[in-house]
Amino acid sequence: MYQPLHLKYRPQTLSEVIGQEHIVRTLINAIALQKIAPAYLFSGPKGTGKTSTARIIAKSLNCQSSNEPTTKPCGECNSCKGITASSSVDVTELDAASNSGVEVIRDLISTIQFAPVEGRFKIFIIDECHALSTQSWQALLKTIESPPRHVVFIFCTTELHKVPETIVSRCQKFDFKRVPVSLVASYLEQISHQESINIAPSAVTAVAKANKGHLRDSLKLLDQLTLLGEEEITSNWVWELSGTIPEYDLLTVCENIIKGEITGNLGILQDWIESGKQTTAIHISLVNFLKDLLVCKTNLNSRHLTQLEEDTWEELVSISQLWNIDQIRNAIALLMARQNLMRDEDAHLWLEATFIEIVSTNKDSHQSQPWKDWKTAQDAINWGKEQLPHLTQTQLQEHWQKLTPINGKKAPAWVEAVQKLQQKQLQQA
Repeated sequence: MYQPLHLKYRPQTLSEVIGQEHIVRTLINAIALQKIAPAYLFSGPKGTGKTSTARIIAKSLNCQSSNEPTTKPCGECNSCKGITASSSVDVTELDAASNSGVEVIRDLISTIQFAPVEGRFKIFIIDECHALSTQSWQALLKTIESPPRHVVFIFCTTELHKVPETIVSRCQKFDFKRVPVSLVASYLEQISHQESINIAPSAVTAVAKANKGHLRDSLKLLDQLTLLGEEEITSNWVWELSGTIPEYDLLTVCENIIKGEITGNLGILQDWIESGKQTTAIHISLVNFLKDLLVCKTNLNSRHLTQLEEDTWEELVSISQLWNIDQIRNAIALLMARQNLMRDEDAHLWLEATFIEIVSTNKDSHQSQPWKDWKTAQDAINWGKEQLPHLTQTQLQEHWQKLTPINGKKAPAWVEAVQKLQQKQLQQA
């Protein structure tokens, strides 16, 4: 029977958990030294391994292949198989999102006094625990504070701030971090090799980026891509199936904005909408890409602070020479101001209006007089450094000294000179 990749490659031991080294090391030592806490609280984004880790702990504590808790559960004994199949009599899993009432919790508490049937511990895994009612937490409080020696609670949540502080203070808390895209991509590449999946390296990275480091969702998308029947899975297929925006489109949009080409961008936006892209996804992609543009403008050697491929970054460097920092900030601010409208029925119209407004604002900024804020020649040179980060202060000072004043003033001539240098840099790139 076919087994989906996200289930087939679900971690079975703590050492197989990806991207949570600080948590894995602590839990392995706790089990090896038999220093088991009565209650654990796992918090973090979805798809980072919280529930999987909880199940591994349950297996480690109750594995029958060892005479004591083990860091390497066998996965073959009745206890391990029962936990995998969610049928273990000693391990109770509760989805608090659909079972948040106090009566459910009281029924659970009533079973705590009974000894384990097969294993050493009775383990209660409560997923999405932040959804529990106030009465449910109150009912649990005393039990968590002084539970029987054979009982372990493991709470999992994506919204730690909703868990009462009285509960948090009585648990060993572990914060699961989002798995880095590079690590997810490396893991997907390994699985692709094992499963003989023909996928381009750039497509592997695109899968990881499309799911923002969520390992489970990345495996689901990879599974879906294998059904295409293509000789090689490319980035284009990843963008199509995931609903994400291609980087080359975002580059074109940024270039069109600064060149004032409104119709070109409206055409791209229409293509996105017609191909099924969600307005919220378009909005987020634009904001993220403009953020990357701002990073690029600030420091040309900062690709490591983004998730862009090298060829995309090189093109972004060229485009960044046409923008100034204030223009990028204004574009981001305009998009963020429309954030609440992206779920509106007419969200695509708001996006079109925002595109037009960004272009209009940038045109106005081209005609502005930045020298009004300058008090010294160094202020002008510092402004030039913002526009031309690839030049040194010494080089900029040399350009300043060579200026021919316009109507007796150097400032307007400096703005014109900097714009010419930007154009020259773009042509050379």
